Formats: sequence, structure tokens, C-alpha cells
Amino acid sequence: MSARGKSIRTSVILPQDAHVRIQGLASANDVSAAWVIRQAVLRFLDDYHGQTELPLRLPKEVRTRDQ
Repeated sequence: MSARGKSIRTSVILPQDAHVRIQGLASANDVSAAWVIRQAVLRFLDDYHGQTELPLRLPKEVRTRDQ
């Protein structure tokens, strides 16, 4: 269990170039790709804690399609 509480497994679909970059970072630092992604997500959430809007403004048609 992590210091932040119970962990839940999830999955995401990434562009191939992002996947390759994550794998490279993980390999170079002797950690798993999951660790790299988890750290990125946790940092993002900490950086934008308490905000009601995402700093990533997607085009309306993308937001609608993905919902």
C-alpha cells in the first residue's frame, strides 16, 4: 500500500511516441513504466489541486467524443 492510501489498477491508451519515451525513461532509471506514469499523474494532481478546470483545454469535439 502506498503512502497515499489504497491503490487501484487502471489502464490508459497512449500514443506510441509517448509509450516509447516512458519506456526509455523507465529503463534508464531502473524503474517500471507504471512507476513513471504514476509519478507523472501524482505530480499533475498535486500541481492542480483545488482547481475546477483542467489546464489542458481540449477542442470541444474531442471532449464530447470522449465522454
